Amino acid sequence: MMDQKTKILATLSIILIGLGLLLISQTQSFGKLRIIACDVGQGDGLLIITPGGQQVVVDGGPGTKIVDCLGSKMPFWDRTLELVVLTHPQKDHLEGLIAVLARYKVKMIATTGVKNETEVFDAWQKAMDDERAKIYRPKAGDRLVVDRVAIDVLWPTSQSLDVWQGQVPKDLNESSIVLRLAFGQNCAYLTGDIPKETLQGLIDRPCQILKIAHHGSKTGTNDQVLDAAKPAVAIIQVGKNSFGHPHKEVLDLLQSKGVKILRNDTNGIIEVDSDGKSYKIKTEK
Repeated sequence: MMDQKTKILATLSIILIGLGLLLISQTQSFGKLRIIACDVGQGDGLLIITPGGQQVVVDGGPGTKIVDCLGSKMPFWDRTLELVVLTHPQKDHLEGLIAVLARYKVKMIATTGVKNETEVFDAWQKAMDDERAKIYRPKAGDRLVVDRVAIDVLWPTSQSLDVWQGQVPKDLNESSIVLRLAFGQNCAYLTGDIPKETLQGLIDRPCQILKIAHHGSKTGTNDQVLDAAKPAVAIIQVGKNSFGHPHKEVLDLLQSKGVKILRNDTNGIIEVDSDGKSYKIKTEK
């Protein structure tokens, strides 16, 4: 049997080995753009880690699974997020962000200011007030540069924002923030729940990665969208649901165009790592 001193030394060795492995993992990822589609169930929740190790969260899904995802993908000592984006104020994109604000220090929050008359939205408003982060109202034509990653805002327009302020739009999905991330020769479209009729007019160049709009609903994807984006990889953020997401029409369309389909409900956490020239895909399952 080990004496007390030996037990302590063995425990310290295990801790040091664990820390060493963690540091190696972080070092290997340094210099790369990481787009992580967290498995948040039936909702959207993305973590973007820049080549220099800064973090952006886009949506938080329902519940609090997003916090577990951030905890597993970020260094345990890092409790700061450079930017949190709420694409639109529905529970399956919003609820987890309340827990994110409670756990992390957030420097800036991007939100349209569009309202939703729900208890979850009221809790979000209070969490934002308590956070005291800088509030940014993104509009089409804006460009943010986080580290070496360009984030272009494609939607909504300033005219739409003026109409929606202080109101609940008839279709909240139409108010979704749409972003394009670019790092070197690689790019990705992040589409929220935007309807296909709007999305097809926003895509102005091919990108390797397309986050499929509205969890694979047929309302978010059509031939025009895919022909404009020409994605090699489609990420569908979806969980167990009663809506039939992702719809068969969307899956058939993606397959007919030779697009690789990745889904949180079958692949778990999905990660795309880019060095600016090429990219690699990792999945949990």
